[in-house]
Amino acid sequence: MKLKLLRGLKDIKENFSYHTDTPVSEIALEIKNKKIGAVPIVDNENKLIGIVSERDIVTKMVVEARDPDLTSAKDIMTTDIVSAHLDDDLEKTIGVMKSKNIRHMPVTDENGTLTDFFSIRDFLNAEMNYNLQVSQKHKNVVRYQIVASGLLILVTFAGLFLDFFDKKYTITILTAVFLIIGIASVMTIRTTRDKSDDY
Repeated sequence: MKLKLLRGLKDIKENFSYHTDTPVSEIALEIKNKKIGAVPIVDNENKLIGIVSERDIVTKMVVEARDPDLTSAKDIMTTDIVSAHLDDDLEKTIGVMKSKNIRHMPVTDENGTLTDFFSIRDFLNAEMNYNLQVSQKHKNVVRYQIVASGLLILVTFAGLFLDFFDKKYTITILTAVFLIIGIASVMTIRTTRDKSDDY
């Protein structure tokens, strides 16, 4: 599943960003109100240049007793940023976040422009929902195959019973029917799997 597909999920918070001259007091208030752990910092061209997290506020503001109204985002933001791209794979991105012990991932385009800002919770929820959707699709495929196979077998036996076919060809006809069912099943499963891989 590609990160760009997460943009349509309803449980993803509305994108937002702040500039380097934004007072820390404003950022802290937004973090509290939105119940988030960090915010992205961008320049005038919306290029990602930093992140301000709860940890930054605690370690660089509270501990050092700075005035949040007189301190700007540029004074405390983290600039050593790990970012992802819209075409990156969700599972791989989650792995990167876990290995680097980070909870938020900014997403940028090929020009470094910020497009989205996700938390590890957003990703895990999206992964869970995606797995549920794939599981349901597979169940639907199996259900369809059972119904279609049953109908095909029923029609075949009805045809034999009503002498639509020469009975000496019974084995050949049944073999062909089951061969068609088998090929259709394999093709359907492959198509479903390929579509899942595209995500």
